[in-house]
Amino acid sequence: MPNTQTHRLPAADRQRQLLEAALLIFSQRGFKGATTKDIAAAAGVTEAIIFQHFPSKEALYSAVLELHLHAPDEQKWAAEIGGYMERNDDEGLLQAFVLRILRSYRCDTALERVILFAALEGHEQGLTRLQQQFAPVFERLLEYITRRQGDGAFVDGDPHSILLGFGAIAHQYGLLTQIFHAPIPVAPDEEMARLFTGILMDGVRGNESSRQRTRTRGMSAKQSDRKAKK
Repeated sequence: MPNTQTHRLPAADRQRQLLEAALLIFSQRGFKGATTKDIAAAAGVTEAIIFQHFPSKEALYSAVLELHLHAPDEQKWAAEIGGYMERNDDEGLLQAFVLRILRSYRCDTALERVILFAALEGHEQGLTRLQQQFAPVFERLLEYITRRQGDGAFVDGDPHSILLGFGAIAHQYGLLTQIFHAPIPVAPDEEMARLFTGILMDGVRGNESSRQRTRTRGMSAKQSDRKAKK
């Protein structure tokens, strides 16, 4: 029998406790495999406590997504990528995009697992909520890619395919290191974002021009780090 804690908490604190427990269980078992009994046990409360705050498992799942999909720095990040777009800073934009994905896998691994379960289970509620969350960002990026193709800065082709290529390398690395725990070297997110950006911008073919750009990126990054520490 689980050791349930029935002492009273403020409603907001109790809801937060239940949401964190629900995130853990949903990330381990998916929506279909998780039960409110499991979640109550993880939170150390009775199952009745859950239904005092959430009318159903579906409502609890929705609340988990609402809480964790809205990052506290989301507006700041949106303004950052907007600045890169205004300056036509392709490399800065791409690095910020890649870094965002890498940090999501490292800092919110449980949510990434919930997203994977939603896709594997074909859970429409979760997939629809994800689409609502990320569609505006994707639309901005697609518009930018299309515009930069017109400028000759990006190769011709379907902008959707190019955007998928931008994100694929970061998602694959996040899956391998944070979900599958593959035995591969792991470096700081910033370092990997610079490396992946270089690969995406220059390819992997070795030549003096690309090596020079890689050295320049490394020096710029070190200078930025020194400024940040002052």
